[in-house]
Amino acid sequence: MKNLITIIVLLVTASSVGQQAGAPAAIYKPGPEIIAELDEAARNSSSAAGVSVTISPGITVRRRLSGVAQYAVLHPYSVEIYRILEGSGTLVTGGLLIPPLAEPTGNDDLMRTLNGVEGGLAREVKEGDILVLQPGTPHWFSSIDGDSITYMESRVRITTAPVRYQ
Repeated sequence: MKNLITIIVLLVTASSVGQQAGAPAAIYKPGPEIIAELDEAARNSSSAAGVSVTISPGITVRRRLSGVAQYAVLHPYSVEIYRILEGSGTLVTGGLLIPPLAEPTGNDDLMRTLNGVEGGLAREVKEGDILVLQPGTPHWFSSIDGDSITYMESRVRITTAPVRYQ
């Protein structure tokens, strides 16, 4: 009987340990919390890069404000995926960044200018649209309708050799 009780205790203990092991739960950030953080950041910023809330490494929600000069950028090592959450505007992709480039930021995966993009394809983007920007692809919001545009940005470094068309 004592052995049976010991076995039952071991099984129950193993079962509860098994429930604690395994993959972690998903990272979760409620929408209202994200919007509140963006609103607070926007009150204190006039950055050409906009304001952002980091959800996890490589995943942010970014808001760009109209009435503020917008950086045109490229990421020579990373692919970016945008999902427009709210607002609309004109996004230019492709072409070349117009020199002079802004001073380096210390991030080897960022080239930027406040002078826009020469060439490229201008597209009207709006809520629900998804864009995939390959490494080395210049991109720039040449105009933002209304007060702002908000999008989820996923950036993943996919190459060790920079892709540059500049």
